[in-house]
Amino acid sequence: MLVIVWILLVLLLGLMGWLEYHNLQHPVIQPAKTLAPRAQLQLQHQVRQHVTDQAPRLKWLYYGMAACWWLGVISLLVSCYLVSAKLTLLIFPIRSVVTSIALMIVGIILLMIPALVWPTQSYDYLIGHSTQDHHWQLADTATFEHYRRFQIWLVLALDVFILIGWISWAYRVSTVPMVTIEYLLMVVAIAVPVVALITLLAQLPYLHQNRYLIPVSGRFGTQHYHANQALMQQPDLKSRLIIVNVVRIIGYALGLYALWLLYANILAPAFTVDTSIVYPAAAFAIIGLLIVLTAGGVWLPRFYDYLQLLDNKTLTFKLAGSDRFRRFRFHLYYFKLAFSILWIVIWALIIGYIYYFG
Repeated sequence: MLVIVWILLVLLLGLMGWLEYHNLQHPVIQPAKTLAPRAQLQLQHQVRQHVTDQAPRLKWLYYGMAACWWLGVISLLVSCYLVSAKLTLLIFPIRSVVTSIALMIVGIILLMIPALVWPTQSYDYLIGHSTQDHHWQLADTATFEHYRRFQIWLVLALDVFILIGWISWAYRVSTVPMVTIEYLLMVVAIAVPVVALITLLAQLPYLHQNRYLIPVSGRFGTQHYHANQALMQQPDLKSRLIIVNVVRIIGYALGLYALWLLYANILAPAFTVDTSIVYPAAAFAIIGLLIVLTAGGVWLPRFYDYLQLLDNKTLTFKLAGSDRFRRFRFHLYYFKLAFSILWIVIWALIIGYIYYFG
């Protein structure tokens, strides 16, 4: 077992090194001539200083991201201290174990926040504020998305490295290792929906900021309706739009039907309760979720392409550029991912409650 853990840790270290090297070879801040890795890092530091000096909002955001990183490191150090000082006691310290696990999870989450927030915000600022510096140029959107994806994978690999190392260490030093693992699973089960909810709520301002249907006239919040109405006027697109909307309605109806099954068979009856209905209800809920996610993921880029073909003079909204639409899709992806996790966890909790207590 120890050999397997060491092999995993070495592989993760190698993966992190390769991801960091790849981002240095394909940077967002592209120099006029090829630089050594150290010089490239210095250039990125200079550009970061320029951004924070010119934009006070981004300056405070950068400080906030740095605070998240240091708080994450401190949380992990305190968690490690509790593992080394408390888990070796003969009397199992439940409070210390739960605290250590919670701090470890909070630490790896805090380490992830800067990678999710800062690159996008700084890149958006640099796009809107061109510079006269001829020593470097800004990468295109595709290169930036590639860089951001590798940066997120790098931090994910670091989090997995910390998680595997913490679990193996706690398992070795704990006097009751299986109980420690049980508490770890319990805290993770609580943390997953909480983190998903925070992620979901955090995407809302970004979705509003990067919305691709910009109102010109008409009531607030009606741009998507007017966009659908404009496409309905196109004979070759009308049938496709109807099919997509019907598929979405079916997905939403399955989700609502799943909730109605729970209410009609478990909550509403005063005497006879059919708890077995929770399993088909959960199946309907998951199928409905998959239908809605698939329809939205396939239709949205085509929806944007079709809107670009319309005459803008007759529309009550303005269509944003492709870069803004890509940012919208990026945040919409994480919004849907967070919602899917919440939806699945809720139904898993319902099934677990019925299975153990029903």
